[in-house]
Amino acid sequence: MLRVMVVDDEPPARRGLRRLLRAHADVEVVAEAGTVSEAQAQAAALRPDAIFLDVELTDGRGFDLVAQLSPAPAIVFVTAHDLYAVKAFDVSAVDFLLKPVDPARLAVTIERLRRHRQDTSRAAAPGREPQDDVELDVDPQRDGPQQRIHLRIDGKSVIAPLGTVAMLAAEADFTRVFLKGARDYLVCRLLRHFEAQLPTPPFVRISRSLIVNLDQLERVDWQEAGRCSLSLGDSIGPVTLGRIAARRLRQCIGSHQMIGVQPGHRPAGHQPAS
Repeated sequence: MLRVMVVDDEPPARRGLRRLLRAHADVEVVAEAGTVSEAQAQAAALRPDAIFLDVELTDGRGFDLVAQLSPAPAIVFVTAHDLYAVKAFDVSAVDFLLKPVDPARLAVTIERLRRHRQDTSRAAAPGREPQDDVELDVDPQRDGPQQRIHLRIDGKSVIAPLGTVAMLAAEADFTRVFLKGARDYLVCRLLRHFEAQLPTPPFVRISRSLIVNLDQLERVDWQEAGRCSLSLGDSIGPVTLGRIAARRLRQCIGSHQMIGVQPGHRPAGHQPAS
């Protein structure tokens, strides 16, 4: 059973989310709160697996709560303001939902929470060393197709061409590795471990929590206020960047022998995934 907590200062919003969560038989709402202080007390006492957290609360912001929780459960931000998306992932949120919450999109989030709990529980199992469960072998000195990424997870090996790594995202002390056209893998390594070994370019760290493979960019939608949205293929949802990260991305694209990505267009030479 996935034990979750709902934090929102608007009672109708809490009721609506609880109603949507009832559609998932393995999800139990163990508590709800309307303020940061109330949520902190509830979380400390009940230790939920995940918190669905609004950003703007009456006595502070959801980010204040995350900073007070140690260890923090999985966090899913639920807000009407997409400008918080980048900061949400900077604090290693598992997901970010916009109000009104779409039931189909919520189902994707629940599946991510299930996988997150499974992966983190396996890595922290008693008597096991998490660092022994995962190994990354990258040899950037090799040319093109000869480069490989090798992830050893729970006795299984995942080997793929290095170029198929589309994105890496920090989640607390873990990193989620997204492979093009395949599933993603949560590994017990900090993002900086990958940054030190991956070739730059095409891999660039555009924020504290995100490394992107420029060669896998399919689409960049430049938005108002300097933000942008990335598309890296059907298997990876759109990624929203704030102004600083978007500016960093634009600079990297310009220096990576690519034609600048225009709104609604793909980088030159890139085709949609089949």
